[in-house]
Amino acid sequence: MPMSTLTLHAPAKINLRLKIRGKRADGYHEIETLMQRIGLRDTLRLSPRPDGIELVCPGHPELAGEHNLAVRALDLLSRELGRPLSFRIHLTKRIPWGAGLGGGSSDAAAVLRGVNDRLGRPVSPERLARLAARLGSDVPFFLLEGSAWARGRGERLAPVPGLPAWWVVLVFPGFPLSTAWVYGQLKIPLTKKLNRTIIKSLKITPDDIPVKFLENDLEQAVFPQYPVLADLKEALLRQGAVGALMTGSGSTVFGLWKNKTAAARAVQALRQEGWKQVLLVRGLP
Repeated sequence: MPMSTLTLHAPAKINLRLKIRGKRADGYHEIETLMQRIGLRDTLRLSPRPDGIELVCPGHPELAGEHNLAVRALDLLSRELGRPLSFRIHLTKRIPWGAGLGGGSSDAAAVLRGVNDRLGRPVSPERLARLAARLGSDVPFFLLEGSAWARGRGERLAPVPGLPAWWVVLVFPGFPLSTAWVYGQLKIPLTKKLNRTIIKSLKITPDDIPVKFLENDLEQAVFPQYPVLADLKEALLRQGAVGALMTGSGSTVFGLWKNKTAAARAVQALRQEGWKQVLLVRGLP
């Protein structure tokens, strides 16, 4: 049956906690992270075409091509189904790339789930998750709804309902960071015994998260090389954030506010300080 144009939305995420538990024998790192979606999203419009896959991204020609995770997701689904899926993907990019916000992973997950749904779900959720893990460590998370703990290299997920819908001030410093480079800066031994974080012991409620819970082990690898990000974290705290953190492998740093008006004032103050790419979004429960 011919497919009509399909419009998909791909939300960004922040990491409220990211602990590196060790390096695995397969070369990946054993992680433990709590991820929450936020109200910043890319939009993908998939239009059928006679043959092949094409991606265009106005304003970002460097993101076009077969290396894009959205293209790879569609190609992977095509091979899984044993038949060609030919689309032109028009990507409206709002999530900065190389920013630790999961934009590419979210785009890929949106394509996997959206096209599979449109086809009547020939691929089971379990199999779709395995395909997602082949594309990247964060991709399986974006197949889910809501927030989740991610463990292993990011593919083992446990939903976490009821997280606070913070007002989140995002500051992108204007440059991307390579995830591979960031992890390459870590000097840690092979994984042995893991001490798990038990979320219930942290007394997280729908109204609050303890500030001490907000940790990102990758800051120790990034901040010495990019002290501007440490300055940015301090700037967010100085403006009244209840907590601030680099998200993922960077380069975006975010602050959390309970009150929208106070968060909006912080956005204006940060822009006046010279930080150019400052956004106010809502955390999604």
